[in-house]
Amino acid sequence: MPPERRQRVRRHRNTTTVSRPLSPADSPEHLKEEDQLLLEAFRQRYPFALDPFQEQAIRQVLRGESVIVSAPTGAGKTLIAEFAIYRALAAQRRVIYTTPLKALSNQKYADFVRQYGSDLVGILTGDVKVNPQAPVLVMTTEILRNLLFTEKPEDIVSAILDECHYLGDEGRGTVWEEIVINCPTTIQLVALSATVSNIQEIAAWISQVHRPIHAISHPVRPVPLQYLLCHLDGEIVPLEAPRRRPQLAPEVRIRGERRRPRGREAPAYGRGRRRPASPNRVIPQLQERRWLPAIYFIFSRSGCERSLRRFLEEGGSLLEDARRAEVDEAVANTLRDYPSIMPETEVNALILEGLRRGAGLHHAGVLPALKRLTEVLFERGLVRVVFATETMSLGIHMPAKSVVIQGVRKRSDIGFRQLTLNELTQMAGRAGRRGIDPEGKCLIALDAPEAEDEVRQLLAGTPEPIQSRFRVGYSSAALLVDLYREPAAVRRVIESSFGQYQNRQRIRVLEGERAALLTQLAKTAGIESPCCPIADLLAYREKRAALEAERERVRRLGPGGKRRERRGHGSPWSESLHEARQRLEAMGLELSQLPCHRCPHRGNQERVLKRSDRIRQVLTGRGQSLRDLEESYWEQCLRVVEVLRHFGYLDDSTLSPEGRLIASLRHDNELLVARVAFSGLLEGLQPAEAAAILSCLVEEPRETETLYARELLRRLPHLRRRLQALEGLADEVERAQQSRRVIRPVSMHTTYLAATHAWTNGEEDWVRLIRNCFGGHEGDLIRAFRRLIDLCRQLIESPELPATIRASLGQAVRMLDRGIVLESALI
Repeated sequence: MPPERRQRVRRHRNTTTVSRPLSPADSPEHLKEEDQLLLEAFRQRYPFALDPFQEQAIRQVLRGESVIVSAPTGAGKTLIAEFAIYRALAAQRRVIYTTPLKALSNQKYADFVRQYGSDLVGILTGDVKVNPQAPVLVMTTEILRNLLFTEKPEDIVSAILDECHYLGDEGRGTVWEEIVINCPTTIQLVALSATVSNIQEIAAWISQVHRPIHAISHPVRPVPLQYLLCHLDGEIVPLEAPRRRPQLAPEVRIRGERRRPRGREAPAYGRGRRRPASPNRVIPQLQERRWLPAIYFIFSRSGCERSLRRFLEEGGSLLEDARRAEVDEAVANTLRDYPSIMPETEVNALILEGLRRGAGLHHAGVLPALKRLTEVLFERGLVRVVFATETMSLGIHMPAKSVVIQGVRKRSDIGFRQLTLNELTQMAGRAGRRGIDPEGKCLIALDAPEAEDEVRQLLAGTPEPIQSRFRVGYSSAALLVDLYREPAAVRRVIESSFGQYQNRQRIRVLEGERAALLTQLAKTAGIESPCCPIADLLAYREKRAALEAERERVRRLGPGGKRRERRGHGSPWSESLHEARQRLEAMGLELSQLPCHRCPHRGNQERVLKRSDRIRQVLTGRGQSLRDLEESYWEQCLRVVEVLRHFGYLDDSTLSPEGRLIASLRHDNELLVARVAFSGLLEGLQPAEAAAILSCLVEEPRETETLYARELLRRLPHLRRRLQALEGLADEVERAQQSRRVIRPVSMHTTYLAATHAWTNGEEDWVRLIRNCFGGHEGDLIRAFRRLIDLCRQLIESPELPATIRASLGQAVRMLDRGIVLESALI
């Protein structure tokens, strides 16, 4: 650590002095004197006493122990992380703080810079690198995962894993598991999670693959929460109120038809499309009951924008005239600090007008600077209600007095589904400000007659357990093969996953159920064993069947040594005849040591078993389930390795240049990126054209748009030919995956192609770019550009690519990372 930084750390350590002795209640366990002083100095930083669960976790951190803390939103988990940082700085060591979201990483970076100073804090998020040698280093989980795979961070005392319930996230869960598996045991883990039901199971797995970790569960909210129902007509009732029967409007006859009077259908809960109460009916009641500020969760961007627009059209205003000047000043400051913002665009104008009337808009398509402005004004009490999608519930610090959730159903990739209890409580957890509100309010707006029962059943449930979403990707497989070489060693790492840990628990349950069921069936069939439980004989038969199947496989392997592969060479991943025979001998020896092998009763018992159809069915079905659970992740890895070998990216246990690039990438499908990078597609292209081609590989947008791309490709036929070649590469990867049963996304689209080409070519007018080349939300395009910058930089840093391509991509990044795109990098 540089001398000037060491001096700054010492100043930080000495800013607070101990002013009161520790009481017996404060120190139920003995601490060293220097640890007691450090803990007391930390306490003095806050005007309130630590909660017991915070005290318990902090004491474990102080001893150097790992902890995982599960507590509701707003309970104060972040304070535990702050102590881990405080302890690291006091010891002149480094600490990593990781989050699953770039926006959350940016927010934590800004918070820590204010708290500790810019020279002590750095950030790494792929597209942004600031002060990477700082003692407090904030990063996204993907960056930490790659860091742990490729190099061991130096002088790191703790790694803080914020929002670690993302372990169960479909897209990102694998990254969290790889972090735990690959993290050196010398690094203390401080994991912070929302309330989940299987925190002990997660702790047991971490203790097994990393080092012992203490699980601390605190399910109690610091501010009590009341759930209420909001009926279609806007009536708000407590959850405990008697069920309300839907009231239908009286029928009238018109020309022989039965119809309801015009304007009388609103109370009938609308058949077909589900429609909850209008926010314009609900918000005045919140204001009257003094339940503002509020977050109004709506599960679509268009729904949020429509609600704000209607609120303004009806003359709604929640801000006193005396405070509007404060909003105007904040807006003016933001427009001055971010001069690229165009206030005249439709969405921006809607947002700014809403802020001047005390109402905000918050979703992923909004410009980052305007989202941050909304958050700041909300915290200052100048925005009284925010219409937001559920992304606002994910870690962003915006506590409110009340929360409204518009329905308990949301759209997914396979249609509409009901919210999980974990999702609902994550949003509801924003209600109730500690030290301000005696109670938080969560209103659930009903949208159909059956919705009341759905809500009651949902709230009566228990938090869902985190289920592993572990998947073996191309980067993981390439890195593991490169690091460990031997299949057996790679398998040990793969089977260290939380997914395989949960599978082992399921295997034990299945084995117990099967043994009990078979014993019962054997009794029913009149089968009695004179020597051992029937389950033992069945286990012997399964092992013998596995040995016979393996003998047949080895027989097909033939006498020519290693099985010949498509490219004419062998691999340790395709077993040699000698290795296969050795394994057969081991399996035969294991079988011969079972008591059933020499049992004189075995022959008669097996003949009786064969006559029982029910027992045979149970054996077949449950036996296959056990084999699937035992082999699923390893077979998944072997299939991924087979795809890499198919393209020639893995020879024996040696990676080709393409394979080394795959190992270094962070992408949804690293294989497709490598195919593009080494296919010659990018050679001879101008920087703007190369960036445009790569923009087709940025993750799939919410809505695809081809009109602007078609217009550009008509003008640039050579670029159209490159794009057709890219489509061919994507199809080739798709076919290779399908033939080997590998399920990985192969996303290729042209939504950002025209905008990328224009911006990288020097377009200065952002509004014209959106209007003529994109047509969607500005925030989406900025996020796509930042991800494209990240992808380009990953390719630039790869020594495997030709220098000419890396130089071209470097120029593209310089043109991409400017103006409003650059301004948004750290928001």
